[in-house]
Amino acid sequence: MKPKKSTDIYIDLPDGLSRRQIMRAVERAAAAAGLYISHIGSYSRRKYPGSVHWHFKRDKSEVGLIDATYWDVKSLLWLMIRHREPTWVHKTAPKLKKALQRELKVAAS
Repeated sequence: MKPKKSTDIYIDLPDGLSRRQIMRAVERAAAAAGLYISHIGSYSRRKYPGSVHWHFKRDKSEVGLIDATYWDVKSLLWLMIRHREPTWVHKTAPKLKKALQRELKVAAS
């Protein structure tokens, strides 16, 4: 078996949130973690149809990014950190996870 090239960090989703509420929470969490969203699209249309996929960066000129995907079919939200990403990505991913958890909790209340 080939070794994985990335680590997935799953975010617990509160029950009853709409896709729109989750997308807004992701935007607020990015700002709270000092990131901006450089791309919004979908992730692997075959494997995760209808998913929303984000790229988060700290600075336009900086190498590296954090990926996130929301797939409402299975109520999943996760960050994907490639092992080859620069140090800032690995250090910032836990901050983004905490910000996401906080913003999703606020959205659910």
